[in-house]
Amino acid sequence: MTNTRRHFLACGGALLAAADARATDAAPTLVLVNAIYPPLVNPPGDAGGEGVDIDIAREALRRGGYTGGIELQWVPWKRALFMLERGLADFTTTINFSTERDRFLRWSKAYRAGKQYYFYTRKGSGPRLLQLSDLRGLRLALSDGFIYPQAVLDAATGKPELGRNVAGAVQLVERGRADVVIATALAGAWEIHQLGLTERVERQPLEHFNPEPTFMAFSAASPRAAAGLAAMNAGLTGMLRDGSIGHIEKRYLR
Repeated sequence: MTNTRRHFLACGGALLAAADARATDAAPTLVLVNAIYPPLVNPPGDAGGEGVDIDIAREALRRGGYTGGIELQWVPWKRALFMLERGLADFTTTINFSTERDRFLRWSKAYRAGKQYYFYTRKGSGPRLLQLSDLRGLRLALSDGFIYPQAVLDAATGKPELGRNVAGAVQLVERGRADVVIATALAGAWEIHQLGLTERVERQPLEHFNPEPTFMAFSAASPRAAAGLAAMNAGLTGMLRDGSIGHIEKRYLR
């Protein structure tokens, strides 16, 4: 073998080794799973964008220095939790803490401080609700898979009815299978309006603020999640400091 050929092979080997090292060092793509929950998580191809909380997650990871991609998958909420528990996905947005979820999730810094809830009854019927005690004996329509304020569940002593989503819960009230539907002021009320359901239900004076914060949550079973969580926390810290999260919310809600 000539010296020239040896030099060529050595250089080629070095280049391949460097390429392999870069590929090994590159941050992996994180799989983000969530249910469609406009305007926080919009459906695929929505003209308004991916959604408030998806934009927050992408920006926080970018600011935190995460260089890998994000693959967004829209699945039913129960499926999202299953995937996170098994390590089939890396993280989700728009989630509240629970001891059950704490078994398989690792939590980011809180990025939203509590939620306001509204209550709706069928148009032209139903009791007038002014305080939580007025829910006593009424059947609440809930969206399956979501966590609701315990104070509300305790006040409504009637058996709750489950809809597949916000629209399904509203339909339970329309059809008389439930007396009142509860929805968040941000996402739930927005969806009721977008679906054209505001003319079919009546919003009650009763409102309830739940101080439980909102988090991003990462799968404890995913080997990729730790780096993503560290970057997320670093990014959220800066975004909370400079008001970026509020700016993103206003962009969608104007």
